[in-house]
Amino acid sequence: MSRLLNPLVGYPVAALDFVRTVGNVALALRLSPEPLQQFRVERDFFGVNVATGENPSLDDYILARLRELGLTRVRMDLSYESLGGPAARLLDRLLDEGFEVLPDLFPPREEAARLTDPSAARRWRDFLQQVFARYGKRVAHFEIGNTPNRGKWSGLGSRTLLEAWNIALEEAESAGVALAGPNVSDFEPLYSGVYLALIERLGARTLAHTNNLFVERVVEPEALDHRVLGRAATGLLKLNLVKKARLLQHVGQLHGASELWCTYTLWTAKRLARRSPWPDRKQADYLVRYLALAASSGALRRVYWGPLICGRDGLIDDGLREYPDIDQVTWYRSVRSDIAQLQHRPVFDALAATISLLAGTQVRCCWHDPEGSSLFVVTDDHGKTRVLTWCRDNHSVLLADLFAEADLATAQFHGPEGRPVPPPVVISERPLWITFEGAPTPPRKPGPSRSLQFCSPQQVSAPIDGPLWRGAAMLRVDSQQRDLESAQCLLPESLQQLPEQAVLRDARNRIWNVNDPRGLPGQLSVKLNRVAGIKRLTYRFRPSKGRRHWENACVMRQRGVMTPMPVAFFERHRSSGVLDSWYLCEFIPDAFSAREVYAAFRDGADTFHGLDKAAWFELLAGFVCRMHDMQINHRDLSAGNLLLHEAPDGDIQPMLIDIGRAWIWRGPGSGLSVRRRLADLMRIAYKLDWTDRERFINSYEAAWGKSLPSWWRLPFLYYDNKQSFKKSIKGQRKRRRKSVN
Repeated sequence: MSRLLNPLVGYPVAALDFVRTVGNVALALRLSPEPLQQFRVERDFFGVNVATGENPSLDDYILARLRELGLTRVRMDLSYESLGGPAARLLDRLLDEGFEVLPDLFPPREEAARLTDPSAARRWRDFLQQVFARYGKRVAHFEIGNTPNRGKWSGLGSRTLLEAWNIALEEAESAGVALAGPNVSDFEPLYSGVYLALIERLGARTLAHTNNLFVERVVEPEALDHRVLGRAATGLLKLNLVKKARLLQHVGQLHGASELWCTYTLWTAKRLARRSPWPDRKQADYLVRYLALAASSGALRRVYWGPLICGRDGLIDDGLREYPDIDQVTWYRSVRSDIAQLQHRPVFDALAATISLLAGTQVRCCWHDPEGSSLFVVTDDHGKTRVLTWCRDNHSVLLADLFAEADLATAQFHGPEGRPVPPPVVISERPLWITFEGAPTPPRKPGPSRSLQFCSPQQVSAPIDGPLWRGAAMLRVDSQQRDLESAQCLLPESLQQLPEQAVLRDARNRIWNVNDPRGLPGQLSVKLNRVAGIKRLTYRFRPSKGRRHWENACVMRQRGVMTPMPVAFFERHRSSGVLDSWYLCEFIPDAFSAREVYAAFRDGADTFHGLDKAAWFELLAGFVCRMHDMQINHRDLSAGNLLLHEAPDGDIQPMLIDIGRAWIWRGPGSGLSVRRRLADLMRIAYKLDWTDRERFINSYEAAWGKSLPSWWRLPFLYYDNKQSFKKSIKGQRKRRRKSVN
């Protein structure tokens, strides 16, 4: 027995290894976060996690899907129950069919927690002996343990992990098999370094370093991690996916690990639904972007995507919404539904397309702007040149700024799922594959995007720059070039020549309606913000009102929070700063506001537009709660700024207006503070009496699934008094003006 298993020896040694790991990680922070400029993507770089069910026909289904994906590498979780069940049946089939399988071996959670007990250790040893005897000559590596830094999932801790590895190393040496580990979850290099150091002390000679390298908690694959030393250190550390992989590789190499493998990574649809009304689409986008950047690190030798089949996480949806008690990152045990319930997600097609178009290629050129666009120029074995390109979320770059017009005229375009798309005008957050007929002119390096942009299944925006104006315009996905050309009639000098259909406001800001000059049905609302004085200077450092309206509208609609569709914005700029700004959006005819709803019930109505008071409060409070859940704080949410539109089918759609002051959290995280929630609630409920306010708050709490603090009435009282004071001051001013006149 190793002396390390004695706590009196093991814990001091672990403490020493921890100090050394801290130093090694600190020194490794000098590693570059930039992707390699040139590299090869090996054909076996990609893999996926699989499991099966009781029905043997599931095995056939899984093998067919793996061939459809073009995969040769898979990973499987195996525990004590597996050898005599469906898992062993699938493993035998996979090996017989020529797949390279990485089995992950671990004791059940209850057994893992008590591995220091001789009887539990004996059962673990027996399991390993059986697995190695049965598969030792057919499997290249066996992974030992799972998520030891997540003991609530796996039952493993530092001491029990050492117990597991000590036995595994003894049995592996006897059986002549190679091991991989320690399967730390997420980016936690101190755990990885200490565990690898202790495993090395146990006598491991060769080892593949495995890690579940998630980045979903920072939202985008390109994002810098803020969780290591706080947000203040984010820009200093520059811990993006590329640098994380290199740092983990460095830590592994210090302890004899020959390769680094990411054995499990994904974005869950549930987490993405907090940011987008199209979570399945975002999964596909992020998969392509993650895999391209992971390959460009030069540090990762393999990447296994998360489960093949699972309702929450899988490439294929099993139709079930409940989730196992033990997280499937730790124990991907089985497929829990019938074949008839299984449905491909877009992320499945995205993985198949990525493998088909990227595996086995040579990347000739790689550009990566951490705050903008990324571009990979690849050449396949047949000499065909392709480009994979995308932008960060809410950014876009004109294709014509990167490629010669002649090259684009003959190019073919495919989306992240590998399906052909109409010739686009812009590169957006959706990965785009461009296949050229011959050798294209080397692309020009794009400049940064100066404003946030929009991308949905129906619309995409494009930046517009000119000698007088800069801004952006909304385009339809299937007619981008035509809409970009027609956007010229939206420029302010053209709008000023159009007849005004209605003037809604004419003060410091002017708002009026015009018929859509693009020839589309309906009207547009035009908002002109005249910039004078010190604001010309301040708008050099902060967005103008037109730009703020545009950017907030784009982010709101991208998160499923409705506001009239933004059409365009423009800034007239000089060396002295912004002279004026323009914002255009669709005009919603027959819309009414929450103020009219309140007034109707205050006047004694039983219903309004077919809904009673309780239904209206449920609708309005539910919308406000969803807005808050999407991390949006309106900051001027009066009843007049919450519009309502009755659709032809009778459904009422709430939408926000006057959004220039809105605060939107665009970084990672999932919650809006109670203080910010109450700031909106006290405004939207200002015109209600206290009885109705309490009903409104009850509806809000029901939608939120939580209760507001018991002191929630205090901000309402403060706002009431504030508004009363403002009204009294305005009244005094009016009386003074009358007396003067």
